[in-house]
Amino acid sequence: MLRKVFIIILLAILSSFYLGGCDKTSSDSESEGDVVVKTQAEYDAEAEKQITEENMDEELANLEKQIEQEISEEP
Repeated sequence: MLRKVFIIILLAILSSFYLGGCDKTSSDSESEGDVVVKTQAEYDAEAEKQITEENMDEELANLEKQIEQEISEEP
């Protein structure tokens, strides 16, 4: 009798842990991890809008500065 009560209590505890861990649904995890990936065509179209002949030198200087900063951060 005591053995049956112990097994029932143990199963109740294990099932509560199991149900407690199942709070997050698969749709929750998918919505948090959504990452928008652009195609090369989208990057090209965006660059054509942002970079003009008037600001070409300025954009080039910004790119060079970003590259130098990334190189200096690498070990």
